[in-house]
Amino acid sequence: MTMATPDEPNRNDLPDWLTFPGAEWERVTTREAGFDVGAFAAAVRAVEVRAAGWGGTMPGPDEYGAVLVRGGCLVHTWGDPTFSTPSASLGKCLTRALVGLAAEACLLDPDEPIRHIWTGEGQLSHPHKCLDTGRHRTLTWRHLLDHYGGFVLESGYHWRNRSLFHAELPEGVVWTGDPLYDNYAHTPPGATERYSSGGYVRLGQALTALWQRDLKQVLDERLFGPLGVPPARWDWTPGKVVYDTRDWYPDFPGYGEYVDPPYEVGGHVVRGGPGWVVMSPLDLARFGLLVATRGIWEGRRLIGAEWLQGHGGVDIHVVGGDPDTLVAVAKTNVRAFPFGNEIGWRGRFRFPRELVIGPVRVRR
Repeated sequence: MTMATPDEPNRNDLPDWLTFPGAEWERVTTREAGFDVGAFAAAVRAVEVRAAGWGGTMPGPDEYGAVLVRGGCLVHTWGDPTFSTPSASLGKCLTRALVGLAAEACLLDPDEPIRHIWTGEGQLSHPHKCLDTGRHRTLTWRHLLDHYGGFVLESGYHWRNRSLFHAELPEGVVWTGDPLYDNYAHTPPGATERYSSGGYVRLGQALTALWQRDLKQVLDERLFGPLGVPPARWDWTPGKVVYDTRDWYPDFPGYGEYVDPPYEVGGHVVRGGPGWVVMSPLDLARFGLLVATRGIWEGRRLIGAEWLQGHGGVDIHVVGGDPDTLVAVAKTNVRAFPFGNEIGWRGRFRFPRELVIGPVRVRR
């Protein structure tokens, strides 16, 4: 198999004006950031950035934050940029990075069946869910990563109530009434693209078995430590916490009941593979900058570019990076943001080119 490695030659097209934050971000003006001052100000004025929740969560008026950085410098903030809260599906981009780190360490082949490394036998709640059984025999890491695993979005509240998330299901796919039973591949892996948090639950379990460590610790060591984010400054909610908290999203009672066991693998807690990372916008923006540099940090490749993308946790928690402009954005509990509303679950972010008129120029 051919895969990028952290030792591959670094990109030689990163501009010499790119810097990387130390313990704190260096703040620059809009003009120093290389933006059209008037056009940037007009874009910011055009929307009313405000606190917003989802699923019945009700943040206070000051419980939100957002940042925009360019070329390693902090350009603009909204609200409280240190505010953090469980960020819905945003954490899927970290699960993706974990698969990439494992592939680059030759711990897995993303296109090989997961059963070669972990089957879940004796740990998953029902025999039909084991990864060496039925359709799961062909289920690969990349299938789950790219939402081709055959899992539904989630087998709990939204499926039971046929919400807009499950308005249409393939023929023959039925809800049994048991969300734990139903978190499995209902259609052949690779056949249909269907966004799935349920599939990412399984991915988080399999990755925990693969690394034989708490996945947060892996990220601390291999990504966030080098990025300058201390372990104590962020968290990743365990899946069992979401399962046990019936009012996780008050409007969707029992939302987390599809987050199935095992909640520990090999004595290590299984983090919420589908999301629920707790990190401030200031720190999320460091990951966004890593996306923008395609994996380079201070002259060293931390991870291959193919494993890096942003993500939108619904439309209120977002991280993204644009390699062409070296702009990154991050927000928590924010709606009506002027940039990055298109990021979504595919992670694509393109900062408006008309706002960029030059490089970052920092006064020294």
